Parts: sequence; structure tokens; C-alpha cells
Amino acid sequence: MRDILPQIPPVAMPEVIPSELPQQKYHLGEWVRWFQVLNGDFGRVIGVIYTQQASCIATGLHYLILLDERSPSRDTCSCDFAFEEDIEPLDKSSLERFQGNHV
Repeated sequence: MRDILPQIPPVAMPEVIPSELPQQKYHLGEWVRWFQVLNGDFGRVIGVIYTQQASCIATGLHYLILLDERSPSRDTCSCDFAFEEDIEPLDKSSLERFQGNHV
């Protein structure tokens, strides 16, 4: 078995922890979709993390999305992280349309 430790990105605490974190735009359980790509994935928010350029290029909130079983990438992965600027909420009619179009 290969040694996987060299593949894990370094983790480091920021030198200065912000006194206030940004307000989340999306909440646990909310349905969202990636809107900037053709046939974007969609799913439910199941986690939120804040990064500050330790092991991620961008500082800010990142949402862990559990992809819907009909989402285009679900065969490849069940979850994905999204930047707040790359997703938008799905209302009930949009969700029904997406679930119907991605069989």
C-alpha cells in the first residue's frame, strides 16, 4: 500500500484568528446548485467550514454539499465543497425540474 501522507495538504492555524466570521448565506439542509457551469450539480448543504489560506487558496466560507442522487457528478462523488459565490438556492419548483432533468 502506498504511503498517502505526502498527498495530504498541510494544515496550519492562522496567525491571527478573526474576531468575527462572515455570516453564512446558506444553512444546513438548504438545497443549492452550482450555477456557473452547464449541467451544474445540485444537493443539500450538510456542512460549513471557514478557511484562511492554510490548505485552501481562498479565504472564507466553504459549503459541503451532499449531491442529490440525480446530480450529474453523483456517480463520481457523493459530496463536494462549494464556494459561496458559486452556488445559489433552489426553490421547490426548480428542484423538481432538476430532479426530473437528471435521470
